[in-house]
Amino acid sequence: MKLSQTPSDSLDTTYDAPGTLALRMTGITKRYGSFTAVDSVDLSVHRNTVLGLVGENGAGKSTILSIINGTNKPDSGTIEIAGSVVGYGHPLEAAEHGVATVFQEQGLIPSLPVYENMFLGREKRFIHHGILRRRRMIDESAKVLHDLGVEVDPTVATQNLSFGQRQLVEIGKAFATTAAHDAHPIILLDEPTSALSAVETDLLFDSVRRWRDRATFVLVSHRLSDLQALCDDVAVLRDGSLIAQLPISETTDDQLHELMVGRKRDIEYYKEAAQRDALGPVVLDVSGLSSAGRFQDVNFQLREGEIVGLAGVLGSGKSDLARAVAGIQKSDRGFIDVAGVPLRNGSISHAIRQGIQYVPAERTTEGVILSHSVEKNLTLTLLDKLRYRGTAVLNLRRSRAMTQRWIDRLRIKAPGPDALIGRLSGGNQQKVVFGRCLEREPSILVLDDPCRGLDVGAKEELYELVRSFAESGGSVVLVSDNLPEIIGLSNTILVMRSGAITASLESPSSAKPDERDIVKEMV
Repeated sequence: MKLSQTPSDSLDTTYDAPGTLALRMTGITKRYGSFTAVDSVDLSVHRNTVLGLVGENGAGKSTILSIINGTNKPDSGTIEIAGSVVGYGHPLEAAEHGVATVFQEQGLIPSLPVYENMFLGREKRFIHHGILRRRRMIDESAKVLHDLGVEVDPTVATQNLSFGQRQLVEIGKAFATTAAHDAHPIILLDEPTSALSAVETDLLFDSVRRWRDRATFVLVSHRLSDLQALCDDVAVLRDGSLIAQLPISETTDDQLHELMVGRKRDIEYYKEAAQRDALGPVVLDVSGLSSAGRFQDVNFQLREGEIVGLAGVLGSGKSDLARAVAGIQKSDRGFIDVAGVPLRNGSISHAIRQGIQYVPAERTTEGVILSHSVEKNLTLTLLDKLRYRGTAVLNLRRSRAMTQRWIDRLRIKAPGPDALIGRLSGGNQQKVVFGRCLEREPSILVLDDPCRGLDVGAKEELYELVRSFAESGGSVVLVSDNLPEIIGLSNTILVMRSGAITASLESPSSAKPDERDIVKEMV
């Protein structure tokens, strides 16, 4: 297929909508050493609109958001809010101008009740004669959540909520922040739907539509359907530069993809032509596996070269099952055999020795340490391979070479092994996790929503990586909330509901099942 290296000539990429500007960025540049994250970006956001911000991982989206919300200062350029140049350098100062952010990776403190998280750092307004008026905090939290349609008790510990509920609380916190100031609210939503169920996503969209009459939104999402559902305009970033800003109604998903990656979308998005249909012997046998309150009486087999997809709604038990297979979570009864060897219940070390590697869903809390370098994260569980024989001393040259090899192989966008992983995009962080797993040369990969929050280009790269792993004889257990992804990648699809497998569907490359066949078993 011929690839286009430039945006389609049919698109007007210089669009500027009429209306009052809520936010204008002019000539914004941000560098980290020799690496330019954002290069001379001019961006306009019009009052009471929703602007979609898209681009591949590493394109500069997160950097733009961090500059708008005061987390980072640009090296050059200006920011105007409501027509006035602002020079804040802290999120609390940005909040005074009405800016609030809901980040992709949640920032709530699990041990605190919901109402304390919602007003964290802003308790001063609730202090009267030296006494913190908690009842008023609870009442205001309840009102904000009620206005959003979120049925959550503000007094419960945040850790007791599901991931989707916590995400909605994050959004409620953003609304509460803007309500405390007279400035016009500018709410930044960074991948807000990445872990939400369909019901929670609809609830969020309804809330944004209600609030857009009195607020302005900037939405970062890799789900192009989110953009079509919510946005008025879309801005496309590539390699730190603004490629286009145009009305969402005047473009298609394929055109956006072309603008984002500089080439037309590969029609074999899920690499189905490379699917291995001739499978080898059984390498994983799960029999009668149960865990109280999570899943019960689960039976399935995984063959050499096979990708088994686990589909189900939030809370169906699919992620818990994956964690049990990887030795992270104990089961109450049942057995897991790996190539005929019984897996020790809840033993991660034994699972690793038997050739199982796990990629977690919550990347920043389970996959990487944000304050450490790329090298330290990639070698974190590989120290036994890096020691000089018979000693506890690490071979630093070998560590550096290993890290650089995976940076090159997986095309990780980083200045080098010493770069802080927290400054990389989510997709590049995920590639580091994959590299760490693959260095062990596993026979089985357990992937829990590995492409959540990744852009289309990064997804294609990971799909190709997974296909290559299976083609070479590896086997995969894939958990995903993305049904087209499950269908496109899997040989077999197991549908879970309320902790039980309700259906097993064959998914050969020549006859993929319909989404409707899966959905009717999920709900």
